[in-house]
Amino acid sequence: MAVRICPHCKTEVSAPEAAARSNDILCPKCGVRLEVASGSRTIGTLAGLIAGAIVWRLSAGSTTDLGGVLPTLYAFLAFGIVSALVVMFTANLSNAPVLPAPAPAHDSGPAGHGSGGHH
Repeated sequence: MAVRICPHCKTEVSAPEAAARSNDILCPKCGVRLEVASGSRTIGTLAGLIAGAIVWRLSAGSTTDLGGVLPTLYAFLAFGIVSALVVMFTANLSNAPVLPAPAPAHDSGPAGHGSGGHH
């Protein structure tokens, strides 16, 4: 099965859209609200964590002034880049949960009278 395909109308969703808006993707053709499936998110997260661990390990031996900070920064950047790329290229889309309807605002009372104290 192809990746990033709307399950309703079979239209392909762009890779950047899938990575940037993974919780709230709108199908460009039918307008259905979609999200990246949890399996695709898990694969992206694991790939990002593995890449971050490898990069941290490779950069951990530095003796410069920033030697204690740079491995963490590099690991953070590697996680973000790799996880986004994996989601972009392997994302399966599913229906997003229905958003709850907004609750109506409370009536402030008779016209011209605020909900504050009495005069």
